[in-house]
Amino acid sequence: MGVHMDIRRFLAELKGRGVYRVAAFYAAGSWALLQVADIFFPILGFPDWAITTVLAVAALGFPVAIILSWIFEITPQGIVETDAVGVNFGRLRLSPVRLVEFGLLVALISLVGWLYVERLTLKEQASTIAAPAVSDKPSVAVLAFSNMSDDRELEYFGDGLSEEILNLLAKISEINVASRTSSFYFKDKDIDIQEIGRRLGVAHVLEGSVRRSNGRVRVTAQLIEVEGGFHLWSTTYDRDFEDAFLIEDDIARQVVTKLEVLLSPDSRAILERAVQRNPEAYDYYLQGRSYLRNAPSDKMLEAAISLFESAISLDETYAEAYAGLCDARLGRYRISIDPDDFESAQLACERALDLNREALPVYVALGNLYRQSGEYEEAIAEFELALDINPNSIDALVGMANTLALDNKPKRAEEALAAAIEVETFNATAYLAMANFLFNEGRFDEAIPFYERTAAFMPDNTRAFNGIGASHFMLNEFEQAIEAWQRALTLRPTSVLYSNLGSSLFFSGRFSEAVDVYQKAVELAPEDFQSWGNLGDAYRYTDDREELAVPFYRNAIKLAMESLAVNPQDPITLVLVAHYHAAAGDRREALQYQARASALAPDDLFVSYQSAVLLSTLGETDQAMVSLEQAVRLGYSIDLIEADAGLSSLRASEAYAQLLQADEYGIALQGEDEK
Repeated sequence: MGVHMDIRRFLAELKGRGVYRVAAFYAAGSWALLQVADIFFPILGFPDWAITTVLAVAALGFPVAIILSWIFEITPQGIVETDAVGVNFGRLRLSPVRLVEFGLLVALISLVGWLYVERLTLKEQASTIAAPAVSDKPSVAVLAFSNMSDDRELEYFGDGLSEEILNLLAKISEINVASRTSSFYFKDKDIDIQEIGRRLGVAHVLEGSVRRSNGRVRVTAQLIEVEGGFHLWSTTYDRDFEDAFLIEDDIARQVVTKLEVLLSPDSRAILERAVQRNPEAYDYYLQGRSYLRNAPSDKMLEAAISLFESAISLDETYAEAYAGLCDARLGRYRISIDPDDFESAQLACERALDLNREALPVYVALGNLYRQSGEYEEAIAEFELALDINPNSIDALVGMANTLALDNKPKRAEEALAAAIEVETFNATAYLAMANFLFNEGRFDEAIPFYERTAAFMPDNTRAFNGIGASHFMLNEFEQAIEAWQRALTLRPTSVLYSNLGSSLFFSGRFSEAVDVYQKAVELAPEDFQSWGNLGDAYRYTDDREELAVPFYRNAIKLAMESLAVNPQDPITLVLVAHYHAAAGDRREALQYQARASALAPDDLFVSYQSAVLLSTLGETDQAMVSLEQAVRLGYSIDLIEADAGLSSLRASEAYAQLLQADEYGIALQGEDEK
């Protein structure tokens, strides 16, 4: 007798035993669990194999869940064994409905398998992307040297020593050297050398340790070949601290020798240099650099400035100390917007350049200075000089990209950032710069993954979480925005974060609460004109307190003019000054500054939007609508527009209603400048 099967009864049995339901819930739960793991495991520092382990467990558990659902069922009396029901393997009868049911079951079973295959495929692809190709040149990464001293405050010495070795090797054009940001990412992480080399795309890794005690310093160093994992060279230096800076030069020479590099005369001259340094000045310099590596704040920058000045007081020819002083003072200027800070940074950079015209950090610092002052051609020239020294300098590529973006060359800026990420796919600086670029271009949904990647590399980076919050805010995703900003505030409260939280309250119509939050921003950064302007906006729309707004606008204008004294070509500052004048009743000045801003940045998202707000305040409805349509065309959210009290005078116009209707139905807004 042949074997037959009644498909209808079999499918009914599957349904009756709850197999469909278990399969559906299990597949959905597995998918959700994997999404959570993909997002949070990297942020929590879990290794890559942790996600694959979760997936493997989920895949293996699926058939177990199906079998258990067939054998047992949940009843009011508890879990009991299902009664055995004979399935008649009789006539094979398939109706369309039964085929759909059977197809659904097969699809659910396939889903878990697909998730497993997809995960492995994506991991393989990610590994390919994350591992840059090793070039024909010998390549090396210099890891942060471990501090073996009893005093943990001497951590700076190991970091500084390894950074100086890295900088020296980076000057050798015949070698590719991973940047400090990338190689230092692995500090204190339990990752083997071969994996580090693969991720950084280098063939060799230099690692070491330092111990400093009683005027003596012991440094161990070892050069490891990544593929085989064997040591090419290792040694231990036991010296007086006065000779510590000579160790870095000797280690660099040994690395070059073991890599069997044929050096040019210029490269040989770099390695054979005779260095004469004051050891105490060198120690101050290393400490100053350690403070600069932290997130910028008044406290950190002041400490760095003091240490660099101490180094210079002991050695007035110390070019690197002047370059560090330039970086620190420029960082302080970005917080204070005080022209004196900018001028002192410029003087320090110029002095460093006079002392040493072969130092890449000096050219990068000068480029940043010129960009800050709006001298974009000069900035680009300095970054080009830096790239002549090291074509793979992340700092120079990012600085170049930021300058090109401000100079209305977005395509070239994006290309420079893409080049930086291609050079080092593990560099948080490059990812953060790309995220900021995309945000400023109005491509908020594209910016979020780059901010998240930055946060995964640097979980304590407030700028990354601030960017995540700002991007979600611009996409009208307020809950995600607030969550990201609150995370950032737990890391380090800043004026910018309080300003952003205040803006979320302002756009929610909670103006009185916004006043309190903006006040905290002002307290943290009393020289920041935007904080004062935001406070004026909040008072302006708070009942019975409108008259208090004007003094805040006046102070914002005063502080902004100090910023414009450094960079008169900054369109964002110009349009904000126009807004403050408009809100304070200065019609002529408002129109003048708005015209200057629009001429400098006709396609800037924020210039267009702020122009609409201030023109609305002045009663220039037609011109305000032109600017508003331009902002929407560039990507500004209609939901934020509807929530902005500054645009209330436009809402009765027919043009405003047409703008909302066009957005609702997805109608493309046309402009004369569109191609």
